[in-house]
Amino acid sequence: MSLHNCFGLAVCRHLCWSLLVLGPATSLQAAAPSITSVSPRGISPGQSVEIVIGGQHLGTVTQLWTSWGPAIAPAKAEAGSARFAVDVPQDAPISLQAIRVISPEGVSDLQLIVIDDLASVAEGAGNQSAETAQSLTLPCAVDGHVDNLSRDYFRFEAAAGQRVSFEVLARRLGSPLDPALFLYDADGRELAYSDDAEGLSGDAQLEYRFETDGTYLAEVRDIGYAGGAQHIYRLRIGDFPCLNVPLPMGVRRGQQTRIDFAGIAVGDASPAWADVPADWPHSWFAVSTRRPEGQSSGFGIVSVGDAEEFLESEPNNTIPQANVVPLGAQFNGRFESPGDIDRYRFAAKKGQRFVFTGVTRDRAAPTDLVLQLLDTAGKQVARVDDAKTAEGSLDYTFNADGDYVLVASDLLGRGGPRYAYRIEAGPFQPGFDVSVNADHLNIPAGGVGGITVNVVRAGYNGAIRLTAEGLPEGWEALPTQIGTGMAAGELTVRAPQGATTAATLDGVRIVGLATVGGTEIREIATLTNTLRGRWSQVSVIPQNVTQAFAAAAAPAPSFSLSVEPAEVVLGKHLKTTVKVVVQRGEAIDEPIELAAVLDKAAFPADVSLKLQPIPKGANEVTLELTAGAKSPAGPFTVVLRGTHKKDKATQTAIAAPINYRLETPLTVAADPGDRVLKREGELRVKIDVKRNPALSGEIKLTVDKLPAGVSAAEVVIPADQSSAEVVLTATTEAGAGEITEMAIKAAAVGNDQVTASAGLGKITVE
Repeated sequence: MSLHNCFGLAVCRHLCWSLLVLGPATSLQAAAPSITSVSPRGISPGQSVEIVIGGQHLGTVTQLWTSWGPAIAPAKAEAGSARFAVDVPQDAPISLQAIRVISPEGVSDLQLIVIDDLASVAEGAGNQSAETAQSLTLPCAVDGHVDNLSRDYFRFEAAAGQRVSFEVLARRLGSPLDPALFLYDADGRELAYSDDAEGLSGDAQLEYRFETDGTYLAEVRDIGYAGGAQHIYRLRIGDFPCLNVPLPMGVRRGQQTRIDFAGIAVGDASPAWADVPADWPHSWFAVSTRRPEGQSSGFGIVSVGDAEEFLESEPNNTIPQANVVPLGAQFNGRFESPGDIDRYRFAAKKGQRFVFTGVTRDRAAPTDLVLQLLDTAGKQVARVDDAKTAEGSLDYTFNADGDYVLVASDLLGRGGPRYAYRIEAGPFQPGFDVSVNADHLNIPAGGVGGITVNVVRAGYNGAIRLTAEGLPEGWEALPTQIGTGMAAGELTVRAPQGATTAATLDGVRIVGLATVGGTEIREIATLTNTLRGRWSQVSVIPQNVTQAFAAAAAPAPSFSLSVEPAEVVLGKHLKTTVKVVVQRGEAIDEPIELAAVLDKAAFPADVSLKLQPIPKGANEVTLELTAGAKSPAGPFTVVLRGTHKKDKATQTAIAAPINYRLETPLTVAADPGDRVLKREGELRVKIDVKRNPALSGEIKLTVDKLPAGVSAAEVVIPADQSSAEVVLTATTEAGAGEITEMAIKAAAVGNDQVTASAGLGKITVE
């Protein structure tokens, strides 16, 4: 079946890089909406359904933002709930998707929902015992939650020989629930059990063939008996194949690729066909499968790229049997049985540097991948296992021309239908990855909002420029630099005074930019780490939501902060000042405390900003920025947050960034050219100095390494000048010949730590 259709393109266009732009919530302003419940958690293609959002501050909600289509206005909105009539396109792919609600006060965090071909059933009340189990008609999917110290029971009928699949989506929906799933016969005898199904982030999954006609029970609970309103789950029961990942896990853009599947019950799953257009703009593609004559689907996502994709073929357990592949292809495979080892042979040239990275557990494959590289003689030259909770990367520079073999295995020698893997391969490119620490950015109309951008570097330690691309007219991403060696920065965006509320800003991307080795690098920030942190460190984040931002503007702030000047320059052993100015609104009359948004991580080594509050009744304060002996060169940015407290109300605002550049404090140079100094004569040499903008005052010039018989008087360059003449005098004792070691030394008067020197060139004494 072909999975490329017009709906898929619409999903990707809509999901791709919308940025949440909101106002910072304060105690005196209306708060942004928040979601605590979604009902149902699954919606079916081709149906119209009412989605009920529960939460806080929903009375003024104007939109339901969805990742699969245009925003939807509410049918009804109250303080604690909002209802939306949603039409799901018939060709909507079975997949996890994202939703948010937007109001004039802001936008909620991202929540997950399932586009599912199983009909949704709401969990009923009072099903906490086997005797009061809720009756179900299969196939279906139950949306429920587990209470503390409780369990949920469901009763259903099954026929002799019937195969039924059971799957609990909980952790994969962002729930803190650690589900356990039990299957019983009518007498309470346990038939099957699943807890922490391999690869599924702790969720449960099993398939069972019933031996006799009868009534059966399914139980869902938290493995530690934890629970509460947020411990939600979706229990899928049907004839779907129980999947982990597609196989191959990646496809090539512009090609049609057959997709099979890895999982516990996939032998009779129908193949899918990923027909990815050449202009497909994203790195993922949704796929799904059913059994022949099946009524319900298993689903997953494949990676999309431009490199050749290779699917391993058996036998390849020995070096002579190794699959022959081109260097740079992406490898996809499965360990078919315990102890299976896959080998790939390719030709490489001396000096080529390639990186091979395993991809398994963060995509729902349980494989703990080990990679080994064998040289032309069959000797192991590199090996890698884990990189914390992810698979490792093997970075190797080939030391000779010839054939090499990459060996893939599971660390524990496991194998079977679940144990798929992917190896992403490519030439080493110095660069970096960027991610954001929130799935939205709050910006008040006429004010500034900030979002922390984290960087992971690979062979590049220089400055990274941050920006937000695709902002609407009038919005501005303020200049921001993650400086040399820094691991994070704060990107700020200013909204115009007339920014409209509850307006969707599709197509905005947070981007890191740098020139690395003459190549322009452009990396788009992802949400993966943020969502993991918010969703109980779930290992699998759907690829199609790792970039799922949305956008809205919020009300104007009660006060705003600006910085003068917008950029300053200083250097080692120097200091400069910046002014922070407040525009106070009504009742903003107390001191405003200032702090760096990233605290100590906001500054490079040996750089400090002496913070002090804007006093009560004042509209500005001057701060001193100082650089020490270990301060690195280059551009940097620091962002300040102001906090105003009065009575029991606390309000905050983000200031425009302070951009500063660390440059050489002082340089000195002599006029070029060969010179002649006659005995009993003098030679005048023009000396130029260049001061750092943070350096003022006089500069003292002296000459070092004067030979016998040659002298030079100290010269002071006035504060308002940048050049002077140094006079060299020779006596009759001066030795004739060439002198090349003399140097001019410049020192800042009053700051002995700021010095510079330069050679005087060749001087001939006659």
